[in-house]
Amino acid sequence: MNFLEIHSLSKAFDGLHAVENLHFTVKKNTITGLIGPNGAGKTTAFNLITHFLPKDSGKVVYAGENLKKLPAYKVVQRGMARTFQQIRLWPNLTVRENLLLACSREYDSWWKSFTHTNEAHQDTQIDEMLDKVNLRKYKNHLASDLSYGQSKLIEIARTILTDAELILLDEPASGINPTLLRTVEDLIFELKKQGKTILVIEHNMPFLMGISDEVVVMENGRFLMQDKPEKVQSDPRVLEAYLGG
Repeated sequence: MNFLEIHSLSKAFDGLHAVENLHFTVKKNTITGLIGPNGAGKTTAFNLITHFLPKDSGKVVYAGENLKKLPAYKVVQRGMARTFQQIRLWPNLTVRENLLLACSREYDSWWKSFTHTNEAHQDTQIDEMLDKVNLRKYKNHLASDLSYGQSKLIEIARTILTDAELILLDEPASGINPTLLRTVEDLIFELKKQGKTILVIEHNMPFLMGISDEVVVMENGRFLMQDKPEKVQSDPRVLEAYLGG
């Protein structure tokens, strides 16, 4: 069953086509990798899928629903959440407060997250998540006190706490050490075990090929191919896109 369908998605900036006629599918309860050379349009595609950018044309169908022109927070309420290539934690809030923001689906009024009556339950959720990423001791630290790798883990944790059914991860393995990388890998596999669907952009090819059920390849903003990791890695079109022939 296709959980996400991308149909003829396009976006241009001042005449430059960042994404052009893009199409691919993501099956429910799978891990799908999205790869391509630098500048292929992967992050722009994420921004279009999650409605952080308005599309020029095409459509995004999620769980059978054409999302049309829903604002980004409404897309999250539908059950789709994402991380960003550039970390977007609130540096002057504590780790707990950053995670608390994800425990409410009322993203149009973010302050309600701090006044929710079910605070004890939320704290239990946060403690369990921090235990999974081995960062519970930082619960009451400011987010600005975290290392880059720790910040990445907290951003992933925050995304998971939205309880989204489809999770988009933008370069979760970038710039982190092997120990934290294993934690990220364990989190992704646990999400799949829970029935979640994951779409991942990543430049770390051994990591991505090791976790993905299928891989989508983009080149110059366009769809190049979609197949099993072993077939993608040996396809001449992919080798040419990355290595120039």
